Amino acid sequence: MKKCEYCAKELESYHLQYCKVSDCEEKALKFYEFRRTKENIFGVINIIIVIAITAGLIAAVFVPVVGNIIVSAALVVLGITVLSMPFAPDSFYQKYKIKKTTKLVRIFGVLMFVAAAVFAGVAVHYA
Repeated sequence: MKKCEYCAKELESYHLQYCKVSDCEEKALKFYEFRRTKENIFGVINIIIVIAITAGLIAAVFVPVVGNIIVSAALVVLGITVLSMPFAPDSFYQKYKIKKTTKLVRIFGVLMFVAAAVFAGVAVHYA
């Protein structure tokens, strides 16, 4: 049976895309509009963060405190970005639908904060 694109509940008819009685369609359209307007910003931030993490890891070889602080700061920025703009590849939305994918991506964002704390702890250890 076909599932709702937003909440993944089974639909009554194969021709429907969203649940009839809930506001799934409104939430899905709002999410798609938000994603359309913010995905370029999200991509640019991700590129900058990847470069910063790479630079931080290289710097950590020579000056561990500075390198770990750079990586930690980059992970904090990445965590904030992922929590505020929880976007995933389209394959995730096809498999898990919007609601569950958003939850999974936000959990990943929280894990970025945990990783940032670990790198900050390593930086303090070397200080």
